[in-house]
Parts: sequence; C-alpha cells; structure tokens
Amino acid sequence: MKITEFLKEQIEPIIKSFVDQPLEVVVSVTTSTTTVILQVKAAREDYGKVIGKKGRTIEALKLITSAIKNTHFPSDMRKISLEILDDEVPSFSYNKR
Repeated sequence: MKITEFLKEQIEPIIKSFVDQPLEVVVSVTTSTTTVILQVKAAREDYGKVIGKKGRTIEALKLITSAIKNTHFPSDMRKISLEILDDEVPSFSYNKR
C-alpha cells in the first residue's frame, strides 16, 4: 500500500471522531521529494476543533501522523506537513493598472 493511501486511512477517522460534522471531513495526501503533505478540509465550524487551543490538537495530529509514518515506512525520511484548507481565504489576484 502506498504511503498516501495508508496515512489517509489512518488519520481521517481520527479527525472525524472529534468534529461535529464528520461527513464534511476530507483528508488528501500528496508527496514531494522532501515532504508528505496532508491537507485537511472540514466544516467551517469545526476548524477550531481541528486546530485546538493554542494549536495543540493539530500538533498532536502531526505527532501521530509522524509516528504512523515512521512505524510503517521506516526508510521514508520525508517530513510531515499537516495543513488546514479553508475556502474562505481570498485567493491572490494581480490587478494590472
């Protein structure tokens, strides 16, 4: 099994277990040469729960993800990046004058 599929299967149920709207949670995993990137999308009301007070929950999720990766893929030396995706953030646009 690929690392991307494995991490998604492990982390998504954890996040769904503590949010109010678990059906809205989507975890996507991509890789680069140096990083395994997990992107979490959740209901707007659940972002606070995913991040946690002072970022403690998201840091714990990073630690759990790293432990899972290092246990099941010990030869993979890439770092873990866990991102929260927010559709409400305006995208950058360039206005030519």
